[in-house]
Amino acid sequence: MKLVIKMPGKIDDNRIGSSFNHLFSIMHQMDSTEVEDVEWDFSETESLNPFFLLPLVVYKSKCGRTVQYTHLSSYVKSYFDAIHFFDLLEAENEVDFSAYIGKYAQKRYIPMIKFPALKCKDTIKNNILSAIGKILKIQLNIKGEIYSALDYMLTELIDNITEHSESEHGYIFAQYYPKEKYIDICIIDTGITILGSYVKIGREDIGTDVDAIKNASIGVSTKNLPEAENRGYGIVTSKKMLTEGLGGQFFVFSGGAFYRKDSENDSIVGLPANIKWDGTVVLLRIPYSENSDFKYTNFLEV
Repeated sequence: MKLVIKMPGKIDDNRIGSSFNHLFSIMHQMDSTEVEDVEWDFSETESLNPFFLLPLVVYKSKCGRTVQYTHLSSYVKSYFDAIHFFDLLEAENEVDFSAYIGKYAQKRYIPMIKFPALKCKDTIKNNILSAIGKILKIQLNIKGEIYSALDYMLTELIDNITEHSESEHGYIFAQYYPKEKYIDICIIDTGITILGSYVKIGREDIGTDVDAIKNASIGVSTKNLPEAENRGYGIVTSKKMLTEGLGGQFFVFSGGAFYRKDSENDSIVGLPANIKWDGTVVLLRIPYSENSDFKYTNFLEV
């Protein structure tokens, strides 16, 4: 017996996070059965975005099922090959990762990358992050304030995987859209969730995923240090810089709740008990056009 799941055709993700509606459906179908053999049918697929694809691949890697990909068009298969959909790029295993990722300087994406997240491998992680940042700078042809903001958000959010998540690895995937002038970046860990970080330091007053994201979004630290109280989970400064400074969109999904912030929304939503992400997913939609009104330093914590 085999479970066959039809993959979406095209995700028009104007509202950041809406791609999770498709992901939740797939996760629910797989988590609701004991069938071991699963077929993902891509016969109707035309185009999918980083906000759907990276969580899908990470979910597959930890679901414990045998997944077969079927009915991929030559275009979709070529794209999946290029972004390392079938085999995540393990950055730590590349002898010269900077040279390897340099091959993507003229592409419109960086591939799906798996990087070390443990504190003991901080230097390796930082070198990988630096190489990724340099390639994005070349791809987007950005400098000055916009690049400083991009570099800050990536560094802060990825560092927080190391500081809080207890995840052995993190994952990143990005693609930019020159016509619309924005880049979509997805960052994932499979750690203890934001709630788990608060539980770990004994915050008994924070008892649900909604409570945890609410506290992180206003800057209540998951470090048990008074001087860290305004840092949260790396969310506060990054979301302000992105949404208020650059007019972008910010989304966090952790455990059984998600947080969305853009020009029209600032909301936290608790999900049904059967929908849960063991870890944290961060989605960033970053406009990268020159913006003379934007000053990166105006959003830094003092």
